[in-house]
Amino acid sequence: MKQIEEYVHSVYRNVDGDKEEIQELKEEMQSHLLEAAHELKEKGVSEEEASRMAIENFGDKKHMIKGLSEFFSVQKRFARYILLFSLVSLVLGAIIFVNTSLEIYNFKKERSIIMNDVLTIVGDDDVISDSKKEDIQTLFDEHKDHLNYLAIFNTEENAQLKDWLKEFNITQKPSTTYPIEYQYATFMIEDPYEIFNKEGIVSDDYDLGTVASTKDNWIVQYEYKDTYQNVIEANNSWALGDYMDIFQLPILFFVVFGVLIIVWGFLKKYHKTYLKGLIN
Repeated sequence: MKQIEEYVHSVYRNVDGDKEEIQELKEEMQSHLLEAAHELKEKGVSEEEASRMAIENFGDKKHMIKGLSEFFSVQKRFARYILLFSLVSLVLGAIIFVNTSLEIYNFKKERSIIMNDVLTIVGDDDVISDSKKEDIQTLFDEHKDHLNYLAIFNTEENAQLKDWLKEFNITQKPSTTYPIEYQYATFMIEDPYEIFNKEGIVSDDYDLGTVASTKDNWIVQYEYKDTYQNVIEANNSWALGDYMDIFQLPILFFVVFGVLIIVWGFLKKYHKTYLKGLIN
């Protein structure tokens, strides 16, 4: 029945929305109208009159066109926002996840870099010159986001330091260790200055938070900031909980992404079902 086909086409001519969804709804409306027209024909009404009556009984054309246009416009805009927010959450989660993973990967590498660079600067000298202090300060500044203190000890200046070395068996390789008291440090810095009054500095009790290395008569020791503790725990443990702690922010973004995608899919399906209900 061409009259019904032309009517359905005219109703959806200016409707903006998903093309596949609109085509499906057009087919649904056309099927409904054809069924109504066939029922009228079986009662003796002519084909042309049956088509006209089916269309009239279906509803006001202008009202339907306006309702469909408004429906699809609101649906499309809202679905676009939901999808946009979900993608933003996915991108943010991915960026934070990659950055955190790189931070974990670079953790042990950073330990060797700090220790090797400091020991190279100190060299074989028995004293730390002002120029070397400046170089060490520059090195500290490169890693100050992670470090709380950096201290250098001379074992020739204090016999207790030699005993400490024997007890904890610290080698040139950076090792997590129980901290040496900072009052024995020959040179010590924090952000952004050298510390001269070392007696009042108390080391952190966190067992994995202090790293030390030694070469000849020098010991280098640094202490991590508390804010870096999650990275330290993840690098020293296979426990899932430690990784969940450090990745909790990207996980949150991934969860938000998943929830928004589900909501987006549900809304599209709900709107489609709702509109089919209106047609039928």
